[in-house]
Amino acid sequence: MSAEDEGVVAGIVVAIRRYFATHPDAADSVEGIQRWWLLPQSREEPRLLIERALDRLVAEGAAHRTVLEDGRVIYANPRRRA
Repeated sequence: MSAEDEGVVAGIVVAIRRYFATHPDAADSVEGIQRWWLLPQSREEPRLLIERALDRLVAEGAAHRTVLEDGRVIYANPRRRA
């Protein structure tokens, strides 16, 4: 990953952490996160970079990934109320 891509991923990680802080029960797909959670300038970033940011958050325990029966993947705040 280029240094520029790394900077974009880091910015997306920050944006998602911020979203979780203000919306603790949030959960959505990559598409929903890209469309609704990110600032307009980040919405245009390639899906792959958003997925990398989400993978990083999952690895750090700052996000939870759930695969639904139909194969869709949902990301959520790990402190989300059931």
